Amino acid sequence: MKTVFSSTIEQEQEIENLVTYFYKTVFPQFFTKNEILHFMQIGVLHKDSGRYAYHGTLKSAFQIMSCLQVILTLLDKKITCTSFQLDTDSEDLLNHNIRLLSENGLFFPFTHENFNLLVETDDERFSYVEPANQFLI
Repeated sequence: MKTVFSSTIEQEQEIENLVTYFYKTVFPQFFTKNEILHFMQIGVLHKDSGRYAYHGTLKSAFQIMSCLQVILTLLDKKITCTSFQLDTDSEDLLNHNIRLLSENGLFFPFTHENFNLLVETDDERFSYVEPANQFLI
């Protein structure tokens, strides 16, 4: 018998915030709208969609938050510096964190090769965004 600690409500909320940030900010830089919709359908970054089950332990929640933040940092660097290329250490770090996400129950079926910046056309640049509140409509 093993005793484990449950994740906190704040950790679960932070994971949800990071997942939302990926879908609304990071993924649109690298993937088309149709691809992102497909990711939602197949359960990318959703718990219990991967090969392993998410158990909601303190350790797994902390690892998921850390992995998402590391991946976010590496991809953010790629977004802000268009000439930035991931070196082998960064690629290994990215792939290691992707593997850890999978082991902790989050489905993230990508490698470093999947993250190439999109070249926006004028039609894609001005797309519909959900209003923050009803007064903006």
